[in-house]
Amino acid sequence: MIKIPFNLPNNKRTKLTRKPNKASWYVYKFPILLAAAFYKSAGGVGYSILIYMLWKNSMNNPSDWISLPNNFFKVEFNIDRQRKSEAVYRLERDGLIECVREIGKPTLIKLIPGVNKNAKNKQG
Repeated sequence: MIKIPFNLPNNKRTKLTRKPNKASWYVYKFPILLAAAFYKSAGGVGYSILIYMLWKNSMNNPSDWISLPNNFFKVEFNIDRQRKSEAVYRLERDGLIECVREIGKPTLIKLIPGVNKNAKNKQG
């Protein structure tokens, strides 16, 4: 009999290779002044919308329109659709986002291109 040596991977979890914490899976850095502007305009809901928009833009094209799903905001942030809608109106009124509203379709939003650059310029 011929013996062929090969190594099987050892997938046991140890103290050094323990399962990561779900809360630390995603960390995103964004301009503080932009976050402050969203928070000042629409409170904590505005801040949550900014986090979601930056997360979606990091995966997709930043110039694409984004819809804000009711189920995601209810489960992750415990935000109702009415509070989300009020925050979108406030953010649009203050010139932080653009909106497209159609009857029977979700509201589409995107960051106004100059807002992020202006926040960076004011920091430095």
